[in-house]
Amino acid sequence: MIKKRGWMIAAVLQVLFLIFIAGSYYSIDYFGKEIKIKTVPVDPRDLLYGDYVTLRYDISTAPLKSYKGDAAKLDRGEQKAYVVLQANKDGYYVVKNVYSEKPDVTGDQVVLTAKAEKVWGAGSIDNIQLTYGFERYYVQENTGKELEQQAKDMDVIISVAPWGAHKIVELKP
Repeated sequence: MIKKRGWMIAAVLQVLFLIFIAGSYYSIDYFGKEIKIKTVPVDPRDLLYGDYVTLRYDISTAPLKSYKGDAAKLDRGEQKAYVVLQANKDGYYVVKNVYSEKPDVTGDQVVLTAKAEKVWGAGSIDNIQLTYGFERYYVQENTGKELEQQAKDMDVIISVAPWGAHKIVELKP
């Protein structure tokens, strides 16, 4: 009897865990804040996953002076970073500052986690290259070329949950 009850509890916990995983993904839509960013796509193809567009954003590069942390750590390779974005006058979110520790933000700001790496910019200006994890967007087969042609005027709408989870909601040509 006790052994049977233990198996039942284990099964219920596993089901609850799966519901939690699915719920956390869909809760981004409910709790998330939608932001708009500029992008420049490139059209590759993956044999297993099909067509996708590799997206590069205006927010993928930030000046080193915007980094609020030990910049020497960036010289040693990729570091986890917290990027504070704020809307500009055109409604696009741009990098305000990059932090090594999670900062507190105001209501009109959003925090994204990224991998940061120091790179050399034009002249002697140092920049930070930021990778967010939503640089690849899968599209229907044979539609990647169409998106590539619209690259100059494309916007991406991303939903960002308060706990940092994010996902692409829409590509707007």
